[in-house]
Amino acid sequence: MANLRDFERRLGDLVEGFFGKAFRSGLQPVELGKRIVREMEAGRTVGVRNVWVPNQYVFHLSTEDREHFFQVEAAMRKELEQVVLESAKERGWGLLGKPEVTFETDEHLGRGQFRCHANLVQSEDVQTGEHTAFLKASALADEEAARAGKGELVIRDGDGEERFTLDRDRIVIGRMTDCDVVLKDPGASRQHAEIRREDGRFVVADLGSTNGTLVNEAAISERELQDGDRITIGRTVLEFRAG
Repeated sequence: MANLRDFERRLGDLVEGFFGKAFRSGLQPVELGKRIVREMEAGRTVGVRNVWVPNQYVFHLSTEDREHFFQVEAAMRKELEQVVLESAKERGWGLLGKPEVTFETDEHLGRGQFRCHANLVQSEDVQTGEHTAFLKASALADEEAARAGKGELVIRDGDGEERFTLDRDRIVIGRMTDCDVVLKDPGASRQHAEIRREDGRFVVADLGSTNGTLVNEAAISERELQDGDRITIGRTVLEFRAG
């Protein structure tokens, strides 16, 4: 499934830098994404007109795997919740509320082992119809996107300008071809910087690059972006535009 491939790529970007060593053995994040899809298929409830699937997933991990995931757990949780949304939307399934993924530690599990409990839980903010409470995943995704905020990056050069929509919670900028924003700039590192969307605002962070990242000519490690801010990577200037 395309959404699982996207999930695996995004998690790969996340852990390649500071947290890469934690994922060289033991449980791999993509295994959790695959398990969610299986639980969605197994937990389908078919009504007269609609099919809805579990929206709450609790993963029980070994003590060692939980410790490995600790520093990226929040980001991994968001990515797994996105897998639920995208899988439901792709197959026309519905959800009774926002996807929710949580992690718990089970001391009886060994490294690489895990359990998953999937539940269909109605959120209080879901409108109740005459017979069922049903929310299409596509509509839920649109609501999430509207609340999340929008933005874009604009790169200008002698040939014109290039625009990149900031439509995900994490955008990676660098020279690697699988970065979200690829720079053909020798002054840029392979994975140079990232832009994160947090509660409707955007934050740029340097990813330990060789030459550093500037915002409005000032070196930063991490900084919240404002409309019109200019991010300099090598000789490339990216202007942030708030939606």
